[in-house]
Amino acid sequence: MSSIEVFNKYYISEKNRLEKCLNEYNDSLADSDSNIFMKNNLEYFADLNSCGKLIRGILINLGYSILHKNSDYSLSLALAYEIFQTAILVHDDVIDKDNIRRGKETIHYRNYREFQNKINEIEAKELSDSIALCMGDYGLFAANKVISDSYHDDPNLGRVLNYFNDIVLKTIKGELLDVILPYKSREDEISQSLLEKSILDIYELKTSYYTIIGPLSLGLILAGGKDFQIEEIERFGREVGVAFQIQDDILGVYSDKIGKVIGSDIKEFKQTILFSHVKGTSYYDDFLKYYGREDLTDEVIDKVRVILEKSGSKDYAIEQMNNHYNNSLKLLEKISWISEKEKLILTGFVEYLRQRNK
Repeated sequence: MSSIEVFNKYYISEKNRLEKCLNEYNDSLADSDSNIFMKNNLEYFADLNSCGKLIRGILINLGYSILHKNSDYSLSLALAYEIFQTAILVHDDVIDKDNIRRGKETIHYRNYREFQNKINEIEAKELSDSIALCMGDYGLFAANKVISDSYHDDPNLGRVLNYFNDIVLKTIKGELLDVILPYKSREDEISQSLLEKSILDIYELKTSYYTIIGPLSLGLILAGGKDFQIEEIERFGREVGVAFQIQDDILGVYSDKIGKVIGSDIKEFKQTILFSHVKGTSYYDDFLKYYGREDLTDEVIDKVRVILEKSGSKDYAIEQMNNHYNNSLKLLEKISWISEKEKLILTGFVEYLRQRNK
């Protein structure tokens, strides 16, 4: 059985267990308030919270099971992390002005549709964004409460909460940099080298910690993991996370299967390794004619794709992605305290990510 097959078998098994736990929480959340205005948005949050891939929660269970074989105990922590992820996405959708998330209407857009014919356009957008921000805040603290309620007698609770909150802060820092950087880049206030360094900072803060390092490390910490074990997982996870985000940025331009608005990265003038590379080529001025266009059409998307290919930017991004994935596997092989079984699952996870097309 290949490493990907081993991971897929583990993933399906854990996903079924976590989905059951998540569905029970979502049902209770939707019924937790009788006020019709609050109830509607709790239902929206529960709906959005019910259709993710659950990769991060499953990585928490995997991190825990590396040191303790029965991961039933870590399910509540996995649940909390999935709630946190949904909360962050609600905020992210407001910032990016995206109307689709996980193949469904975003919370701010659902509210906008409700209000658009009752009040003027500007007020409808402001009100719907404000409601979504409140729901994102709600989710962040709901996640914290699940952890506190579930592990109040656990001696590792303090370490878990401290690390969890550190992940939240790192994610927000990454998002803040992600918001500021397009403006600085558009005004040409930043060199190519500083731009690429800042982009890599975003990848580490917003993706590596949030998607890979955080979940695996939290599982280990709940299981009583030592500091040196957390540090080794952080080095492994940093490489996987950077590779994952580079790949996500490539798919954001080239894939038609990404579960959100196609080409939204182009419209948002998103700063990526693709962008920083093309900035250093003779194609940059032509690229700026299309990248960041509000009138996003198939022709504009095709022009961006062609320029990224001709400039070598796409090939450069693919090379960097593979370098980081390969580095992660080299680091994993050197970790002596992870069993061969768990190493095979983690190797399969890396290869699973490398082969995805959405």
